[in-house]
Parts: sequence; structure tokens; C-alpha cells
Amino acid sequence: MAAMVEQKTQSTAQKSSGARKTVDKWKKKKWFTILSSKIFDKKPLCETPGEKPKNIMGRTFKTTMDMVTGQRTKRDYVLSFKVNDIQGQNASTVISGFEVNKGTLGRTVRRRNSKVALHENLPVVGGEAITTILVVTDRKATNAQKAGVQKIIKEHLAPLAGKDFEILTQELLLGNFSNDLFKKALKVCPIKKVIVAKSTYSQSK
Repeated sequence: MAAMVEQKTQSTAQKSSGARKTVDKWKKKKWFTILSSKIFDKKPLCETPGEKPKNIMGRTFKTTMDMVTGQRTKRDYVLSFKVNDIQGQNASTVISGFEVNKGTLGRTVRRRNSKVALHENLPVVGGEAITTILVVTDRKATNAQKAGVQKIIKEHLAPLAGKDFEILTQELLLGNFSNDLFKKALKVCPIKKVIVAKSTYSQSK
């Protein structure tokens, strides 16, 4: 009976010690404010706990684009931000990729439309941007029309090669890229919509 009491006492002591360690571990952590990249004016994204800056460095945080632009029309885009610098408890980021919600594509492309896609590995500073551009036609397109539209997409995307990925993203999402491409593709066949579907930064090895 005495052995059982002693064993129970040890178990209770171990649990208390474990609880203290957990509490102590959380006491050591600080709250870091994650800031969006410079093209989004470094608006705060969220706060996250970390014991040291090195625990936050390199981590990726995601949010929808409307949260950093205030534009509801941009809510279908998911942006990825990677922490690249920490000053005090503010963590700066660079954008590492973006992607349109798959549900958006489903609502846009119907049986009576054609989807013309271009998947391009575009060289950028320090690596490449793996990018997908979609043009949705207003009615079924012929093979010749699809080829013509795809050629226009490639030509329209080419001037962005060699830029910083941050600038590339700014051009694709915040500039006139889609509107200008729409006007050019319209010369080939009726167009319903241009969608910059995805771009991901891949660093050179």
C-alpha cells in the first residue's frame, strides 16, 4: 500500500513538473507581428509566437488578397508571404507566390467556353516564376484560335522576364496585365475573361 502511495506521489510530481515546463516554455515566447511585403505597403497580416527570431525566419504565411488591398474583388486570390527579415518584433516578408481559388475557375469555365492556358517558367531575379495564365473564350474556340491566343499570352508575358518576383507579382495582380491581354486576345476571338491563375517563386539552386 505504501509503495502505491509513493508511486502515485511520484506521478503527481512528474505531471506538475511537466506542466511547469510547458508554462515556462510559453513564458519565453514573444509575439511577432508579420508584415506583408512592400508592394502591399507592409500591412500587418497576423501575429505569431516565437521564442527567438530564428524560429520565425523563413516561415510562410498565407492570406487572401482582399485582406491586404481592401478590395473584395480580389478575395479569390490566396497570397503566400515568406519572412526574410526581423527587426525587433516586426517580421518583414517577401511574396513567394499566389494562386486563384479553384472554385473561381469552376464558376468561370463552362461547357460552351474554351480554356486556353499557358504554363511558363519565367526567369526572374534569383530564380524563376512558375506561372499559369488562363484566357477563357466567350464561346468554343477553334484549334487555330487557341494557338493564336496562346501565342499572344506568351508574347505579353515575355517583357516581365528578368524582373524581381515582387515586381512581377505587382504587374500581374495590381497592374494592367489582364486588361491589356484581354484587348489583344479579343482580336483573335471573343473573350470572356483573363485569369492570372498562379505564380510561384522557385529559387535557383
